[in-house]
Amino acid sequence: MKRTAFTLIELLVVIAIIAILIGLLLPAVQKVREAANRMACQNHLKQIGLALHNYHDTNDGFPAGYGGGDGSDNLELGGFCGFVHLLPYLEQESLFRRWDLNAKWYEPPNFDLVGTQLKVFYCPSNRTRGVVDFSFLVPIAGRPLPNPAACDYLMCKGANAALCDLVQIPPAGRGVFDVNTHTRLTDITDGTSQTFAVGEGAGNNRRFGYRRFWPDTTPATGLFPGQSPYIDQSWSAGPAATNALHSLGLMGGGCHGVTALRGGHADPFDEPMNRSLALPGFDCNHGCTNAETAPNTYDTVPGFRSMHTGGCHFLFCDGSVRFVREGLAPNVYRALSTIEGGEAVNDP
Repeated sequence: MKRTAFTLIELLVVIAIIAILIGLLLPAVQKVREAANRMACQNHLKQIGLALHNYHDTNDGFPAGYGGGDGSDNLELGGFCGFVHLLPYLEQESLFRRWDLNAKWYEPPNFDLVGTQLKVFYCPSNRTRGVVDFSFLVPIAGRPLPNPAACDYLMCKGANAALCDLVQIPPAGRGVFDVNTHTRLTDITDGTSQTFAVGEGAGNNRRFGYRRFWPDTTPATGLFPGQSPYIDQSWSAGPAATNALHSLGLMGGGCHGVTALRGGHADPFDEPMNRSLALPGFDCNHGCTNAETAPNTYDTVPGFRSMHTGGCHFLFCDGSVRFVREGLAPNVYRALSTIEGGEAVNDP
């Protein structure tokens, strides 16, 4: 009799062959997808670079990395990130016109604006949307709070994490963006093609948790109930660890990134790329130079981090975007993050 159907063994063989082919194809598909995501991530940094230079041309300098609030103590009273000033140059003129530069990020009208998710501030290799969830903080703060839209990029503060209204960091530790600064291209004496402006800061990812102090090698404990154990930040709000919100503690990173905590001092406390346990953005109010070394006597700012294998993308002050490998020598990495350290470095 003529056979008109497959046998069970033949069917299983076909299924096995298809499974093998899919298994061989998936890595290639994933590689192509990651290549596309990396290109999009680079393009977002390029857009931010164009916005920075257009802002510089209009205002004769770059925006402060952190400012706003009521002007007396920006870090304690709800100041906001420098990305806010770039909104008109990122096709967000209407959003910027509604922003009150004299109000805190969590006060009206800013309360209703900080949750605006902007594609340009996300690296697709990490995410394409998301907010920093502050719902757990509402009963602690004793007031309603918005959930700010997240961000995967950090303004380079340099090689020193000291946070102060009047910058007093040694020249060897100063970056382009700090509190209440107005850096001009002519201030970047180390060369615009050799100085970081903005780098990656992948947020709310299981790869990057918290540690409490610089020497720690284990995850921080004592987080607020309901708080995410993964570091994150927004394009709008600065560090959320403030007396005003009763939130002093491990409260996220803010929009600054550093290559070391104590640049300009004998032991700079290097903060390498892609360290799995990041430091929070925290102001200890203990001097303005980070000269101390004991826990709770130096301010902390997280380092740069990405989901790309082997390094991070950086926007340089000349507008170029380059991939910098994470194995870079610490002294070279610090030199690339500062504007007037006087170091000579090769192209990274």
